[in-house]
Amino acid sequence: MTANGRLTFREKPWWRRAAKLAEGESFTLDLNRDGRPDTIVERSGGHIIQTIDDSGRAADTRKSPDAAIFVSYQGSGLVDRLIDYIDNNHDGKSDEMEIRYYKDGFLRYAWFGENFDHDGAQVWSLKDWQYDGDGFRSKFRGNVVFYLNKYDPATRAWAPVSECPFAFGDPNRDGRSEWVVRVSAAPLDSNTGSDTDYANNYDHIWAEKTTPLAGIGNLNVRLSYSLDPEPRTNPVEKPHFTFGFTMVGQQKYDYPGMLYTNPHRRPPQTVVRIPREAAESVALRYPAEQTGFSWDEAHAVDRWEGQFWIYERRLLYNAGGPTMRWNMRREYSGQPGTERRLYYSAVDKRHHLFGAAEGWLEAGHLLNQQKDLEIRTFDHDGDGFFDTWQVLAGQDTIPVRVSRVPEPRARMVKLSREMLAEEYNRRILPEAIAENGELIAALKKRAESSPAVSYEDEARKSAFAERKRYCLDVARELYFLKVRDALYAGNAGGPYPRLERSAGRRTLDTGTEDGRYTVGDSLAFWKQALAIEGFVVAYGEGRINDAREILERIPVAR
Repeated sequence: MTANGRLTFREKPWWRRAAKLAEGESFTLDLNRDGRPDTIVERSGGHIIQTIDDSGRAADTRKSPDAAIFVSYQGSGLVDRLIDYIDNNHDGKSDEMEIRYYKDGFLRYAWFGENFDHDGAQVWSLKDWQYDGDGFRSKFRGNVVFYLNKYDPATRAWAPVSECPFAFGDPNRDGRSEWVVRVSAAPLDSNTGSDTDYANNYDHIWAEKTTPLAGIGNLNVRLSYSLDPEPRTNPVEKPHFTFGFTMVGQQKYDYPGMLYTNPHRRPPQTVVRIPREAAESVALRYPAEQTGFSWDEAHAVDRWEGQFWIYERRLLYNAGGPTMRWNMRREYSGQPGTERRLYYSAVDKRHHLFGAAEGWLEAGHLLNQQKDLEIRTFDHDGDGFFDTWQVLAGQDTIPVRVSRVPEPRARMVKLSREMLAEEYNRRILPEAIAENGELIAALKKRAESSPAVSYEDEARKSAFAERKRYCLDVARELYFLKVRDALYAGNAGGPYPRLERSAGRRTLDTGTEDGRYTVGDSLAFWKQALAIEGFVVAYGEGRINDAREILERIPVAR
């Protein structure tokens, strides 16, 4: 390759012969002159492809774990792609893989991948000699890191850009990932303006001009964890993550060990990335100016990227995509911080982002094609804990329930994946499921709800305790709203306050006199109103067992 990044077959002594190859024809070369072929040149799919066995020992050059594949689309003689496999320890398994992308024969950018599982698995799934976009067939899981660098012809060096890196951690080596980190490398001034996702904009990645390393920042970090119980049953190609942080900041891209030189790599041999072993620590201590928190409530998003923010309601620059809108709990904090902190709330039996001032969850499009509920949360007193829960039904614009909790009923928790998973799966979910079942049984004696029945059915079918709890939560809320309104209506439908007061004696008996209410009717109405209020408050504060006991003491309307 020339200093300005140009790579071509046209000056090679074998090019004229290659250009004349018919489809399927090939010839071999002995580039290191050891008396055995180490290179094959062929025409395949109309392209001219040169494969070099860098080990010089492979029985089949095309299957070498240490091979470089140069592709000239339609045999133009200009190199369009380079796929390189590197076997660092010469054990017959590829340890690294890279895909270099050229435009008009000039190097623009490259994907680099490092596989620490020593299984020789191909990091990227390919189609037509480039990444095919299928992250599920690629090895984006286990103990792997991959990243994008852009070639800078001015400095003849690589510079970080876009996803740099995507790092995966599989501490128990079950082939899945327990955590994933994604860093958005982009120019330091790209967290403003109309381009909300500079890091994923391929117009910049393909551009001739490169922003040098000194002008690049780590502007967005995503960190996701899986709390799924072990052994995990989801397919390895779909490594589910439970929750994730998305953080925006202005950190300069400057980290220990980020310059990685591999002498087996074709020049430039030094790439720039945060090392895989440092990625989780970088994310946990990233100086965020804004933080978004996402939780997959329905256990429905099996994506290798993790759980992260959505481009709605609160804008977080360079967050990337794709992502899911429905049944995802979102929480937002605009407070700067260098630490990721969670707390557990006994109100809704959930972990929340400490310092989040607002949040929302849209329930629906799970069993139907509509929105069933929206739950909004707020921290009005600014103590870092949510104190207000609002519920909107369907497409309603006015809340049908507002619950304010004066005391947080919350406790801080250590951000340890192992400890969180243990408590979440062994205590929180089973207890919430049991509470829901008991209250739903009591509520169903008072009211009916077809949508709630559908969520109950889904809960019974679900193999995941998390999804079961979520569906029962939605069913419980739907039943609660029906019962609450029925209690209010039933109490207001009695003699008091619907009728005028009796002109007769002030009897404490209930029942109308002369078609009018008695003192006893008034006292009974207010006693019932207080009981209903106690039921509603207990429910809103998350005291589910108390709410059930209060409800069972309220007489059933005749």
